[in-house]
Amino acid sequence: MSMPLGVSVNSHQSASQVEHIADRFSAAAKHYQEHNCLQRLSGASLLQGFVAKGAILDIGAGPGTDFANRAMGEEMRVYALDIALGMLQQLKTIYPEHQCVCGNAEQLPFVDRSIDCIYSNLALQWCHDFSAATSEMARVLKSGGEAHLSIVAAGSLAQLSNLGLRVNGFLSLESLQAAFDDTDWQFLDVKLMPMTVYFQDLKALLYSIKGVGASVQSSVQTVTSSESDAHFGKLRGRHDWQALQQRAEQFREAQGLPLTYQIAQFRVRRQGGSV
Repeated sequence: MSMPLGVSVNSHQSASQVEHIADRFSAAAKHYQEHNCLQRLSGASLLQGFVAKGAILDIGAGPGTDFANRAMGEEMRVYALDIALGMLQQLKTIYPEHQCVCGNAEQLPFVDRSIDCIYSNLALQWCHDFSAATSEMARVLKSGGEAHLSIVAAGSLAQLSNLGLRVNGFLSLESLQAAFDDTDWQFLDVKLMPMTVYFQDLKALLYSIKGVGASVQSSVQTVTSSESDAHFGKLRGRHDWQALQQRAEQFREAQGLPLTYQIAQFRVRRQGGSV
């Protein structure tokens, strides 16, 4: 199997939507680690059931994942896939042994049945067509290979709705599960887990969403019943911002201002044999 060494570009990616998402994540790359507390929390949970062996595909790799403690003993090769070139450049400084691929989960630049296992932590909610991503994963996975995925699901960011902010929707657990063709996949474990992260103030809470590049899609627009033309980061003056801060303080807990995500976790096996 021919694989890229260093950073390569998937020539299939030309859609403006993908480019905008990639640009936003690239711009956030250097500061991503400062704001990815949710990613770390979710990743720790996802890794607990993950066995790293053979050719590993990390979809939406971001700043990278250390799979060494999950290795089974045999040779391990990690292919870090991300749509953001800036993220991959940052990843390469931390994990120089990872092979970086700039590409899209809906058009994986790998040959059929070439991957032993797939890991993806909080990336696949950005897919325009999640069923296309599950089909692509089925195509590149070897028979019996497993995919371990965590995905932001419907019901996330409820605190922002309580503040009068409008939150774009995520797919429900049922919709996500329906995207897996049962002729291709065996479900090993599927669950929905609430994960709450805490912030010192409202600015840090909102920046945790913008700061990781995610505000381009399925994020937050500051729209209330009396502010229908306001947009995220463009409140009409200090008074609006202070009023929003005061509303947020009503929800403060001992650990700080909470922000809760509903995380769908899938552990699935490619039909056709056991690992």
